[in-house]
Amino acid sequence: MKNLYLALVLSLLSAAVAAQAEIIGTVTDTTNVTLPGANAVLLRSSDSLLTAFGTTDDKGVFRMQNVAPGEYLLRVTFLGYERPDRELTVGADDQYFDLGNIQLYPAGFLIGGVEVTADRIPIRMKGDTMLYDADAFAVGENAVVEDLIRRLPGMSVDASGQITWRGKPINEILINGKPFFAGNSTLLTQNLDAKAINNVEVFDRKTDAEEISGVDDGEENMAVNLEMKEEFKAKVFGELFAGTGPTTGSGSDDLRFQAGGKVFRISDATQIGILSTINNINKVGFSGDEISGFNGASGRGAGFSWRGPEGNLPFDNGSATGENRSIAAGINFGQTIGKGGQLTADYALFDRNQLQTTTTLQSFNRAQDQRIVNTMEGTNIGQFSHKVGFEYRQKTDSTGRLTIRGSGYISGGDSDNRAITNIRNGNTEVDNYSVNGLSDTERPGGSINLSYNRGGGGGGRRMIVMGGRGDAPKRTFEVNANASYVENQSDLDLLTEGLEESTIVTGALVNGLQLQNRRTTSLNLGTNLRYTEPLGEKWRLRVGGGYDTDRDEGDYRFQLQEQTTVNLLDRNWNTAEAEAGLIRSIGRGGNLTFGSKYQFATLELEKDEVRSDNYNFLLPFVRFRKRLKKGFLSMNLRTSTRAPAISQLQTIAEPNANGRIALGNPDLNPSMSTNLGGYAFFNDQFRAISANAGGGVTYTDDAFGNSVTFTRGQQIYETINVGHAWAANVFVGATIGVNAINGEWRVEGRLNGDRGIGFVDNVEQLNTSLTSSLTTNLTTEFNEDSYLKVGYTFTNFSNQFENEDGTAPQGGNADVNQVTHDLLAQFELEISPKWRFESRFLYSI
Repeated sequence: MKNLYLALVLSLLSAAVAAQAEIIGTVTDTTNVTLPGANAVLLRSSDSLLTAFGTTDDKGVFRMQNVAPGEYLLRVTFLGYERPDRELTVGADDQYFDLGNIQLYPAGFLIGGVEVTADRIPIRMKGDTMLYDADAFAVGENAVVEDLIRRLPGMSVDASGQITWRGKPINEILINGKPFFAGNSTLLTQNLDAKAINNVEVFDRKTDAEEISGVDDGEENMAVNLEMKEEFKAKVFGELFAGTGPTTGSGSDDLRFQAGGKVFRISDATQIGILSTINNINKVGFSGDEISGFNGASGRGAGFSWRGPEGNLPFDNGSATGENRSIAAGINFGQTIGKGGQLTADYALFDRNQLQTTTTLQSFNRAQDQRIVNTMEGTNIGQFSHKVGFEYRQKTDSTGRLTIRGSGYISGGDSDNRAITNIRNGNTEVDNYSVNGLSDTERPGGSINLSYNRGGGGGGRRMIVMGGRGDAPKRTFEVNANASYVENQSDLDLLTEGLEESTIVTGALVNGLQLQNRRTTSLNLGTNLRYTEPLGEKWRLRVGGGYDTDRDEGDYRFQLQEQTTVNLLDRNWNTAEAEAGLIRSIGRGGNLTFGSKYQFATLELEKDEVRSDNYNFLLPFVRFRKRLKKGFLSMNLRTSTRAPAISQLQTIAEPNANGRIALGNPDLNPSMSTNLGGYAFFNDQFRAISANAGGGVTYTDDAFGNSVTFTRGQQIYETINVGHAWAANVFVGATIGVNAINGEWRVEGRLNGDRGIGFVDNVEQLNTSLTSSLTTNLTTEFNEDSYLKVGYTFTNFSNQFENEDGTAPQGGNADVNQVTHDLLAQFELEISPKWRFESRFLYSI
């Protein structure tokens, strides 16, 4: 089977390169001086459809590969020059064309009595920007922007809507030069009419820091700007949908429904978008990522996460298990203010009721105890979240940038949980008990951030910037200030029956009704500043400092019959730091940064536990960025610290229905981590091959681990500090275009592992886990909106416990190994503009 699969792939690859020609040429002016940056396009003679294109390199040479047999017109363009189209025939047996020198003539020059007139140029370079003339590419009558992008040479759109240009992912979509819901570009590309677009521009969008300093930071932020035609501006577009119908089951009919839509309006000064959905067909309608991206203009969506102090929102993917009723909505508004000002505001709503049943199986292998814990659980959950946010960006002048961001939110919900847990040791029953739990949570909070960047002197000299001539690096000044507040209120009522009595900690499961009320408030205030001074054309000095205070207040209360326990704890984590580093520019877009931070920190506990400890950390850092001719290389060494959270310090345990109990420890110390990582990317557009690789290793001193203690029916996990905690990961992947199937072949491998010390029943043990996986899949596109994907993933997981001296734990082998095979088949088929069929199959062994 393996050999058959390999033979199939090789045959497809060989078919892809068969009957394909390579065309190269050198573009010069009339004095035989080469012209870097000239564009060569190959148009099909029958309908002028663009088939291939190339851009000349620094030697004036362009290259087109995988050109199919046919009759073509070769068009070569360069600003200020012109020449007639050249007819070109590629035969079935042709494999290589060297067109030699192709001379361009000054604009208006007459050749052989034929005047060269201006014609539509489908592709041209405008500085560092690749510009596509949208009207030069034929699309269908009902085509949207995504269909247009698929036809642009060098650009592609995968099944999920991710856009890439020459293998580089597009991070941001702009409309008329302004950000449009940066976190999720598909909302625009899959709804805006392709006929509304005049030009499509692709470029590396500079950050505020790059614009002010005049130095490329080495990181590419590829962006697409869609320039709209005047007659389509200020028009409303989008879609609305609704449907309902009965479903038959268990002798009764239940009504199922789904409704929603997306509506947008864009003008030069204002943009507004609304999307919403309601359904009870087990779809959340819009995922948390989609809503957060939708509510993320001006780049906010790309960096914003719904995971934060407000808690994890209930919508984290596009579908949900169990029976669900879901409501989701988002509103985004953008407005240009004055000269250089941009305001965006947004609102998001989530609301879901979910009913589901689950079975959880846990296995423990210990001395004289091969424990199996089986929990059957039914849950009725209601969750909600409201969030408002805004961002204001202002160009104060040519060298100043001001950004203010803020948000406010309230989230929470309630749940009714009923679980039955059975614990066996071999064939012997250890325990059998039931837990009924009612919980109610509420989390209000908010945050605000202000940042200001300004550039100063340091210019006057000239240097190579972004591949051309530009000002020398400027001195820059940056200041940031932030504040956030969140309150977390959680009430839990647990009724436990049938549990064998055992000696346990306060808050663990115990027969009878226990009440737990947990209230945590967190306040964070911080500020930092940086100053960068040029030391020449290649060297810069950066110094900075900052102060941050993080205060948590915890009020945990426990009641069981007449027993009442209160745990009050305030945690303060204050840090002051100073930084110094050097930056050296290396070639185009490359730089080397190295230096160190010195951090002075204080951890204070008050009320039930009292302590005040000072810590001093030296945190070195090294960063290397280098743009390669066909790729990118990045290496990083960084160190960081982490303080224990209030939940890791409180001594009232938090129970779970399956017997897993989480217990805090007020004696915890902050941890310090050192990470070394790297990333490399390669893309050869003409050969339709891209590859990337990355990896890293992290060592953590005083890492947060667990001491696990087994009682008769429960496992108590107490947070402790452990040493010698390691984690490592390696990733490699490649994508190869396969012309024979109008698709691609992807293969990737991953290796993740960690190694650290923990305690089981007060005995120190070393735990090592390793996960490796290999994935391969083939995707073929039938048309712009239909595709088929088949794939296979092999995963191997191993987990090993051993004593400090390397021997196996008492009771014998404690190794666990698991192998998983995943088979995937997925396709989408658009039968007509009104009918579409989608299916996904996943089989796991």
